[in-house]
Amino acid sequence: MFVGLTTIDIQYFVDDIPIANTKVKTDMPNILVGGPATNAAVAFAYLNKTATLASPAGLNAFSSFIDQDLNSVGVDHFDLAYGQEFETILATVLTSKNGDRTIVTHNPTEVESTISPQKLIDLVKPQVLLIDGFYPEFSLDCVKICQERKIPVVADCGSWKPQFEKLLNFVDIAICSADFMPPKCKTKEELFSFMKSKNVVSVAISDGELEIEYLSNNKKGRIDVPQAKVKDTLGAGDFLHGAFCYYFLESNDFKAAMQEAAFLASFTCCFEGTRKWLNFDHNA
Repeated sequence: MFVGLTTIDIQYFVDDIPIANTKVKTDMPNILVGGPATNAAVAFAYLNKTATLASPAGLNAFSSFIDQDLNSVGVDHFDLAYGQEFETILATVLTSKNGDRTIVTHNPTEVESTISPQKLIDLVKPQVLLIDGFYPEFSLDCVKICQERKIPVVADCGSWKPQFEKLLNFVDIAICSADFMPPKCKTKEELFSFMKSKNVVSVAISDGELEIEYLSNNKKGRIDVPQAKVKDTLGAGDFLHGAFCYYFLESNDFKAAMQEAAFLASFTCCFEGTRKWLNFDHNA
C-alpha cells in the first residue's frame, strides 16, 4: 500500500531550461498523473499487476482523469478526499533534451480523510507500506499500525520535511535522495548516523546515475546503477521505490531488491514521460 501525494504533472519538453525573461515555444505538453507515492504504486502495479494507493484526489476538474489513469495502470485508489471538494496539486515540469528536469509545484493542504487509517489497513491488509511524507497525520497513524503488526514500512525520503522527525521512528527502510539532509546533517555519513538513531534498519541513498550507497543491518555497500540512454528522468526515483517494494517482498533481501529496482528505474529513463515505459518489458 502506498500513502501520499497524487498530482497532475504538466510536462513540457525543451532543448534547454530557459533563462530568465525568455519565452519558449514547444510541442503540446504531456498531462500526467504523478506524485511520489502514486508513481511508486504505478511501478509496483507494473510488476505485480495491482497495487493500492491511498491519496486525496477529491472533487475537481481532474477527478475523472485521475480515476481513468489509475484504473488503466492497475492501481486501486482509496480517495482520502472522496466526496469532498479538493484542490488538485499541480506541477509544471520542464524536461531538457539531456533528460534533466525542473519542477515548479506547491504543497498540498491537509485533508480530513473519509476513511480512518485503521479501517484502511484492515481492508487492504498490506504486505508492505510506503509513505512519501505528505499528509503527515494520516501517514503517522498508518506507520504506527503497521509497526505494531510487523508490516514493513518504507519511507520515500526525497527532501527533508519536519514531519519526518516523527515518521522515521516507525520506518524500517528509508530510501533517500542525495538531497535528503535532516537538520545538522551535511554528509552521507551523518545521514546514516541519523537514521541509525531512529532505528531505521536499512538506508539507501540514490544519486541519479551514480552508485547507490547503503547501510543495511550495520553493513555498508554500494550498488551500481545500470547505464541508460536517458530521455527523461521524471519519476525515476519514485519508480525505484515502488519496484523496490515489489522485489523486497519477493526476496526479503535488501541489496538484491535495490539492485533489481535500480535496473527498472534506469529503464524508465529511456522513455519520455512517466507512462510510455509501461508498454514494454524491461527484461527484454
